[in-house]
Amino acid sequence: MIWHHPSSSSLTHLYRLRVEGCHNLKYLFPSFLLKDLVLLRFLEIKDCNMMEQVIFTDGLGAEDHWRNYTILLESLSLKDLPKLKDICFENYLEFPWLRDLTLKNCPLLKTFISKSVSGDEPPIHQPTQTNDSAVLNEKVVFPRLEELLIQDCESLEEIIELQGLIANESQSTSATLSIVPETVTTKFVFPHVTHLGLGKLPRLKSFFSRMHTTQWPSLKQMEVIECPKARIFGEVQISNQQPLFCVNEDTFPVLEGLTLKTSDMIKGICDGQLSLQCFPNLKLLNLQFFPQTSTTLPYCFIRSLPKLQKLVINNASISELVQSEGLSHKGGHTSAFPQLKELSLSELPELTLKTFEPSLLSLKNLTTLEVSICQAFINLMACSTSKSLTLLERLSIADCELLEEIISCEGEDLQGSIVFPKLKYLKLSHLPSLASFSLAHHSLEFPVLQMVIVTECPKMNNFCQGELSTPRLEQMHLTRDEDGELQWEGDLNTTIKHMFDEMNMQNSQAVEVTDQLLQME
Repeated sequence: MIWHHPSSSSLTHLYRLRVEGCHNLKYLFPSFLLKDLVLLRFLEIKDCNMMEQVIFTDGLGAEDHWRNYTILLESLSLKDLPKLKDICFENYLEFPWLRDLTLKNCPLLKTFISKSVSGDEPPIHQPTQTNDSAVLNEKVVFPRLEELLIQDCESLEEIIELQGLIANESQSTSATLSIVPETVTTKFVFPHVTHLGLGKLPRLKSFFSRMHTTQWPSLKQMEVIECPKARIFGEVQISNQQPLFCVNEDTFPVLEGLTLKTSDMIKGICDGQLSLQCFPNLKLLNLQFFPQTSTTLPYCFIRSLPKLQKLVINNASISELVQSEGLSHKGGHTSAFPQLKELSLSELPELTLKTFEPSLLSLKNLTTLEVSICQAFINLMACSTSKSLTLLERLSIADCELLEEIISCEGEDLQGSIVFPKLKYLKLSHLPSLASFSLAHHSLEFPVLQMVIVTECPKMNNFCQGELSTPRLEQMHLTRDEDGELQWEGDLNTTIKHMFDEMNMQNSQAVEVTDQLLQME
């Protein structure tokens, strides 16, 4: 009832359309109105419980005038549409100006790029012979697309689907006939996409079920979150077992940020398939939630990240960050991640001190170190390791129940002081076994330390056993954050001791009051 007449002149000036909470709409546009939407650039459809199609085509024949119609949309967003089955791409609608595409919570959507091939039309992926006799087809799907986000689409199995390529089983006893041979590799290019996000797609297996590659020459940021059926990365093309990304040196030439959240990190990373040139410009790697299989990051993958500056690993069964095999100096190998500046490790119950051996992990450029919920740590690093942290500015350690000291010098012949020349911020939180920053009798120097936060460290009765220098530190935060209670008793060791005595006195008074109440009862 929205559109009164096919030639309604009001639509010719429509530039932006937002539809939300229209729960009786089964479709938005009848196909005959497409020719009038010449100025429509932004379309958002959200929270329409009955929406099945964006463009209604039922009962229309193949000869309709709107076939091969070009839509000049720049932004398309479809969210919270529980009955949406397709967007109606199957009739050769083209989107040459689309820059942003967002699909979120469309549980019945099985594919969002769908091309059918009728008997009187050539297939869109016609194989061609190249000069080197290799069969290669190159298809730019969205020539101007810059951002592609797909989340919470439970039925989505592949991004690109070609209908009609396989002979219909009901019409033939042989269902193996296909227009495109299985040996043909199709190349899909996304020339301008800078951000790709795929999240919570439980049935997604690949971009395209047949032999194919994808290229992302402009991609800077990518997230793949909870896609359990997809093998994320691979180099070898195997029919019917396509990885989500068949990776070579041309796939992600400028990728800077990669976030992966998957229950099986073995798929494509930890099985050692990725070679040196796969991620030449990656600066941020965020790996989350692979608790099922104890693993390490293989050296061949480490070598593919020569420019990595930030590494985040969360909720994983991992005993060491990198495999020690292949990293010994006898073999001529260098330490991992030579440009690493930020390291964040959380919920890693099997991770051990071996993580921070300088021969395995380069720490010379590290500025930020955050460690939390790593229950295997009794101490964080050796004295020799701490001496390599010359650029460290922030150190935060929290919720490590067995941690007794930060720096351990056991078995080491330490000469001179341990100096953190750049450390400005230190936070120690909820460390029930922590007795001291270091239990050894050696000097510690923090020439620029300005903020110390200590909270819930009940066994910490001093900061260190040896001499301590903190010339710029004039106050301490003894609560959970930078806005909490401040204390200062002249120096850091005395302040920690005062905090320890006060806490014991409060605990003693609490026990005494409890005993008195029990006696009264």
